[in-house]
Amino acid sequence: MTLTALSDKLARDYMSPLTAVVGPMHHLVDAARVMVAERAGSVIVLDPSMPGPGLLSERDLAVAIASGADPAHDTVESWMRHDVASISPDTTLDSAARTMLRLGVRHCVVIDGSEVVGFISLRYVIGLVLGEDSQLPEAPGFGL
Repeated sequence: MTLTALSDKLARDYMSPLTAVVGPMHHLVDAARVMVAERAGSVIVLDPSMPGPGLLSERDLAVAIASGADPAHDTVESWMRHDVASISPDTTLDSAARTMLRLGVRHCVVIDGSEVVGFISLRYVIGLVLGEDSQLPEAPGFGL
């Protein structure tokens, strides 16, 4: 399959559910634990007081720790990204992948109206392109 072959596949049919979610006041260690428990490379940050979703990835955690953050005391809010790539449920997967590539990100949040309903990861899209869509192998490091 090629990337253009994903032009008839919609995000709503392939998005992952929101299982890796934290709030901005959670500690970094809490976010890391959710990532491990959910086998996710990032967590979506949701809070009614925020204008939109945030995102904290394993890369953001690495930057925080390398910068001297204390994972047990520093909050997600201090290290999360507010500039989250988002798409609608009717966005095609090839468009979602091109958005992620253009923005240099690995995750797109799927927003239906004002509600965050899921996300698409570039890793999953690559699996579809390569014909490995049934069950992607576990990412390294999650067998803790």
